[in-house]
Amino acid sequence: MESNKNLLMNKAMIWGFFIALASMIVTTIFYATDNMFSETSAYFSYAIYIGGIVLATLAYKKSISQDTPFPYSKALGLGVATMFFASLILAIFTFVLYKIIDPGLIDQMFSTMEEKYLSSGLSEDMIEKQIEMQRKIMTPAILSLSQVFSGVLMGLVISLITSIFLKKKTEDGFNAAMHEIDNVE
Repeated sequence: MESNKNLLMNKAMIWGFFIALASMIVTTIFYATDNMFSETSAYFSYAIYIGGIVLATLAYKKSISQDTPFPYSKALGLGVATMFFASLILAIFTFVLYKIIDPGLIDQMFSTMEEKYLSSGLSEDMIEKQIEMQRKIMTPAILSLSQVFSGVLMGLVISLITSIFLKKKTEDGFNAAMHEIDNVE
């Protein structure tokens, strides 16, 4: 059992690294093309997270024996652990990006937020107060910390869904139900 737990954490770390690496490459591409805060970049991130969790789960299922159970809870835990490791790496990347590489990126983020608020119909006075309040707390360290929390939460949501399809049943449902009926008599 301990060997399967170590294998699960090993797969989570490896695939977490791959997810983080793919996310950093995509972020770098969007940063270089000056589209860092576009909706398309968010969709690419979601696709990377989903693909990474699915691939991590499939890799784990392939590496365990056929008769070893892989229930929903273990599949869920694998997905969350994978995104935890990915988000730790991405938090460091986010901190370096916003603090060292381009400190002006936070200002660009606020101007993008301001444009979205204006297009949603908020008054300029309200937008100004909102941005001013967020500027006080929005630092590279806070962005990095929020990266960890949002990554784990995203991993939980994605894993809740993907684990339904990727868990391994030890017995098919019909045979299990018939076995229960046979044992009642």
